[in-house]
Amino acid sequence: MQASQHSKAIATGALAGVFFSSTYILNSFLASTGGHWAWTTGLRTTLLVLLLGLLLQMQGQLKQLLQVMGTTIWVWIGWGSVAFGLTYFFLTYGAMFGPGWLVAGVFQFTIVAGILIAPFIYKDGRARIPVRALLLSVLILMGIVLMQWSQREGSYTTGQLLTCVGLVLTAAFLWPLANRKLMLHLEVTQQKLSAMQRVAGTAIGSLPFNLLLMGYGYSEAGWPSEQQVLAVSVIAVSSGVLGCIFFFKAMHMVRTDGAAMAAVEATQSLEILVTVIGEVLLLGIAWPGWSGNFGMMLIMGGLLLYSVPARRKVLALE
Repeated sequence: MQASQHSKAIATGALAGVFFSSTYILNSFLASTGGHWAWTTGLRTTLLVLLLGLLLQMQGQLKQLLQVMGTTIWVWIGWGSVAFGLTYFFLTYGAMFGPGWLVAGVFQFTIVAGILIAPFIYKDGRARIPVRALLLSVLILMGIVLMQWSQREGSYTTGQLLTCVGLVLTAAFLWPLANRKLMLHLEVTQQKLSAMQRVAGTAIGSLPFNLLLMGYGYSEAGWPSEQQVLAVSVIAVSSGVLGCIFFFKAMHMVRTDGAAMAAVEATQSLEILVTVIGEVLLLGIAWPGWSGNFGMMLIMGGLLLYSVPARRKVLALE
């Protein structure tokens, strides 16, 4: 039963990665067409709150969520601002300095980041860093590096690319930190929320931060264009609603197993594959060469080792 649960969580996380990819592709598109990053970040979460609020109201779950949030509102505002505020601020702003494949690729460091921060978050067995999970995450990152190397000849300067990498690496640590801290908060307080309620609560908590961002965007660039609103709406539905719900559901399924949570986080490496395909088809970038293709094989190989529970005994290194 546990093996089946882990496999379902891996598949659910992989599906979330596909939907998350829309963020990188459309952020690159908006950056190239002049959409201000502050509006892109702020609108995304505001639209997400409206969509999820409507869905929860229709299901009769909105009142319960607001009651739960009301008991510890500053926890939701704090970690919500990190998850749907700072994380997406760094990702969106980073898209101004590098292509979508670079943003998607560097953000995969969140796979290792989620493992490395565990000792600072948990006080039980989840605090241990699983050697197997860490090694497989490194394998996936090697594949990502090869994909990046295949795309090294581009139109961005070295300084721009380094800025992009620095911003996205910061986001890569903030995302698993906020996600795990909120799950731990609900665990400690013994409050029961569905995946959709958790996403909505995180988004609602980030509203003060994102309203400030939109105010800044207006002072810098005025109102957003219809094209930007439309693109951000697609991001909100695909990445914000579908992607986050599937990802949070997958994490909830394996919330008591540190290695399994790392495996779910590793499914996000699929985002770079989907992003490259999307940018090739929609934005006309060149397809990766042999090193990029080999990198894809390493990524898929790492995911395969993660997702086949029977191989855990073979790889029991710790």
